[in-house]
Amino acid sequence: MISDTSKPQAETIAVKIRTLILNGALRPGQPLRQEALSEQLGVSRTPLRHALQSLAEEGLVETIGYKGARVAELDQGMVDDLFEMRLVLEPLALRSALPQITKLDLARAEMALDAADAEEEPSRLSALNWDFHYALYRPSNRQMLLRTIEQLNKASALAEVIASSIVARPKKSAAEHRKLLQACRDGNETSAIAALGEHLRLAHHDIRTGRE
Repeated sequence: MISDTSKPQAETIAVKIRTLILNGALRPGQPLRQEALSEQLGVSRTPLRHALQSLAEEGLVETIGYKGARVAELDQGMVDDLFEMRLVLEPLALRSALPQITKLDLARAEMALDAADAEEEPSRLSALNWDFHYALYRPSNRQMLLRTIEQLNKASALAEVIASSIVARPKKSAAEHRKLLQACRDGNETSAIAALGEHLRLAHHDIRTGRE
């Protein structure tokens, strides 16, 4: 079990490794040798090991028995599963959130979109994408649901990187996000759920196309 003192360090290391993966410095299937990573990042092995375990829970890293770890490789079936789950869970979160959503929540979502418009780094685009969705889902206050959706989003980010769609579709994604945001502002649940479903299906399609 990770100690309270090691946890912040492990989280910092996980952020660094996640950035390397999403920016393409560490490729799908590439071994993650603890000795080399420890030296590269200038960190000790114990928090590094906990960071890799955390990334494995997110779906970005695969553990290989006692041999170590590697960057995850997502096959098409896994990608399909990710988006099928998102298509069920994210509308559920949004539907629960809409009656409680505030102007501050909507402003936070818009701020994430504005920042994404000026961003090109894949890891930052991924983080801002989650910031946007989280701002809309957070008012649901359904913590287990939100944690599950966050994990699915992080794994989807890896799929987008593999398919090169995370940087290939920002304009389309921005338009889809703003359509969703406007429906939420209008308090139109039917339009908001439809816009979210369309956005997820189009993102899934672009990943499938990018992998072919």
